[in-house]
Amino acid sequence: MAYSKRQVNVEHPSKTIVKLVQSGEQTGIWPKLMLFYGKEDFLVSWAKGYLKSALINPASEALDCVNFSESQDAYEIIAAAQTLPLMSSKKLIIIDNLDILSAQSPKDMSQDGIEALKDFLPEIPDSTLMLFICSKPNKTKALYKAIAKHGICYDFTPLEDATLASWMAKRLKANGRSARPEDLLAFAKNCGYGDTERNYNLNNLENDLKKVFAGNDKAVLSLDDMMENSAPEADVNAFKLLDASFSNDKGSALTILHNTIDKETPSKEIGAVLSFLGLLCSQLEIMLEGKEREKDGEGFYDIAANMGVNEYRLKKALAACKSKSIEELKEALDNAFQIEKDLKSGNMDARLSLELFIAKL
Repeated sequence: MAYSKRQVNVEHPSKTIVKLVQSGEQTGIWPKLMLFYGKEDFLVSWAKGYLKSALINPASEALDCVNFSESQDAYEIIAAAQTLPLMSSKKLIIIDNLDILSAQSPKDMSQDGIEALKDFLPEIPDSTLMLFICSKPNKTKALYKAIAKHGICYDFTPLEDATLASWMAKRLKANGRSARPEDLLAFAKNCGYGDTERNYNLNNLENDLKKVFAGNDKAVLSLDDMMENSAPEADVNAFKLLDASFSNDKGSALTILHNTIDKETPSKEIGAVLSFLGLLCSQLEIMLEGKEREKDGEGFYDIAANMGVNEYRLKKALAACKSKSIEELKEALDNAFQIEKDLKSGNMDARLSLELFIAKL
């Protein structure tokens, strides 16, 4: 897992925008040209809405705020930008994710139109604010360079730790919950926030927090509470089954199995068993490889990185199989693979096969 090195000691655009709006409301001085871009489209959307609410009078929004989000004629954009606002502080022109800033060969506007729009940027009236929005602009393009020269560009990067913890804490508070900042940050990291190899951002994190709220009614949440309720139920059940089995609580393990399999109709039972068996094998493989690497002297964080496994998941897995030797884990994994072969060949009843597997753990 490669986690991005988020900027520190550099003010995040989400904070700068608030100050810009406060200054504009006090002085009446606003930018004429801006670009919002970056990985955090959640914050880009928020900033667009925040700016719009400060500039536009709801009574004249249809006339004073014009959004261009599909293929456009540049001269229509220019004409709209030259029209005075009716009741608002500024005429707001939003050019939202047209490919004119990103694509090598844009389809949303002719090349002549892009050139005309670029030439218009220094001439934007004081009564207008033109806002470009783009996920990932090509900074070698002449249009981008013109925006950077005559306007303000904000890159909405992932939040640094203190701001991220505050953002999460506000969402917990709105749902009557709380958690330690360090647990919030650990949860975000374990979910994938800041991992450059995953397309995981605040939208994903907010959805995972919603899963936590739906699955747990505790007022104060621990990291375990959050991780357990954000993971898919089947994954959680597979881990709980192995944890119970390795603790010699076979009754609980069988209950977990039956509750999981019984959700499916009888006609789909074999498929459900095979799917659940696959999850058990995945958990066992993590346990086995983690133990083998521990034996070879690797440190915990090196093991997680080398295996490409979530650190929280690895920690829980190693703790659950602490009483088992490497040989015992190998035997359990071999048994699981044999059961899979037997099921696919029709040599064994699906439910009975997993019950026998649990008994042997």
